[in-house]
Amino acid sequence: MFGQRGRRWARIAAAAVVGSALALGVAGPAAAEEPVTGQAKTVKGTEVTLQLNKKPQTTSALELTIGEKTVPVFCIDFHTPVAINKDYQEGTWDESQVKNLGKVQWVLTHGYPNADADALLAAAGVELPERGARKDTVLYFGTQTAIWHFSDGVELAPRANRPNLTKPVEYTAIKKIYDYLIANATDEPEPKAELSIDPKTAEAAAGEKAGPFTVKGPAGDIELTVEGGSAVDADGNPVTKTTNEGQFWLTRDGAGEVSVTATAEDSVSFGRVFLFAGNKDRYQKLILGGSTGSKVTTEAGATFTPVTVPSPTTPAPTESPEPSESPVPSESPVPSETPQPSASTPGESPAPSTSPVSGGGDLPLTGSPIALAATVGVLLLAVGAVTMLVIRRRKVRFTA
Repeated sequence: MFGQRGRRWARIAAAAVVGSALALGVAGPAAAEEPVTGQAKTVKGTEVTLQLNKKPQTTSALELTIGEKTVPVFCIDFHTPVAINKDYQEGTWDESQVKNLGKVQWVLTHGYPNADADALLAAAGVELPERGARKDTVLYFGTQTAIWHFSDGVELAPRANRPNLTKPVEYTAIKKIYDYLIANATDEPEPKAELSIDPKTAEAAAGEKAGPFTVKGPAGDIELTVEGGSAVDADGNPVTKTTNEGQFWLTRDGAGEVSVTATAEDSVSFGRVFLFAGNKDRYQKLILGGSTGSKVTTEAGATFTPVTVPSPTTPAPTESPEPSESPVPSESPVPSETPQPSASTPGESPAPSTSPVSGGGDLPLTGSPIALAATVGVLLLAVGAVTMLVIRRRKVRFTA
């Protein structure tokens, strides 16, 4: 009986646990998103022959088909053959184990197809004729040879008088673009598929700058949309866009809240690495030259607090040092009065004083008070004597 009840309660408990898990949505971990894949293809009409590492090499431009979109792609593994019409899978810079990808990223940012074509040609000192030169092919291989320089140490030699190489007008332009890009390249960060802002929140006093906020995401421009205030750079200048690992600050004149939304058009951007799906080292490693994917956004915000203005207080006066007292001149001694001659008749000597002067400096006693005191004393002595006599007489009579 006890065993049946125990099994019944066990079934009830198990059902409760399963129901709770389903109710809370924790029945199991969410499936991870599938990595982006694409197929490598050659671009027709782009074949060139270049003097690379002292040898003539013939090659064509590459592209990667991702979904319904085709984007330019570059080789970052010069000594390995490319897997044409085979699947490549998105990876990371670390997984590729290719060196100098930070400088390769700069080349992609300032090279083909992301830089303005005419501006790039002008910066490299190239003037192409309107006819007789494949402009996109020149731009592509000027960028590709610069990438090989950093990823594999490949050197592009001048054309000289080698008749088997690409025609001089194109070859010379490719060499100038190559020289310009490798001379100016600096390190840039690896682009990310996701978009983020760090920190998510910040705080500052009204009128001050909150931040900095650091953006990480795909390569290329990242738009900033601000509500309640404005986004500025380190110098306080307004900004409306930034780039991967770029920084901005938020500001507002008064107290309140400011929000910002960052938007990147393509989650799979140039600079993302693609590796052969079967074995990453078996075939050539590729890096995207263009961008594709979906729009990605993220948000952040800042709180601005009122500025506390201290109430004005009257400053305490500073005590000036008091001047030392000038010595007060001592009073000059009053000269003693010159004794005046008495008005008595000349020849008469003054009568001596009969009353002594008290030591306290009081007025002198006259003779009348002394005489009165003496009289009272004599009377008291007389009364006392008479009284004693009467008492003795009465005592004698009583005893007899």
